[in-house]
Amino acid sequence: MIVPGKNETRLDRIIQAISEIASGGSNAIGKSAVTLAPGLETTVVDPLCTEGTLVVPVPMSASAAASGIFLKSTARGSFVLGHGVSFADDRVVRYELRRP
Repeated sequence: MIVPGKNETRLDRIIQAISEIASGGSNAIGKSAVTLAPGLETTVVDPLCTEGTLVVPVPMSASAAASGIFLKSTARGSFVLGHGVSFADDRVVRYELRRP
């Protein structure tokens, strides 16, 4: 989704953004899937994240769902997911960022 800048004057870009929002478009979805680290936490770098962002993790496999994923912290440009220890390599998560 293209988000017009504050000084955007091209009407076609503004119309496109409104159309994408109306059809469910969002730039808040993480661009790629994250594989959880074997330890107790995984740090994810995303420039759209800020302090206080609500991160909504979506497990993409049964082992990821069983990991007990929770949000530990957020910061400018990254967030940390807490989870159970596992050496399964298919613990894949996607996420959505909801800014305050």
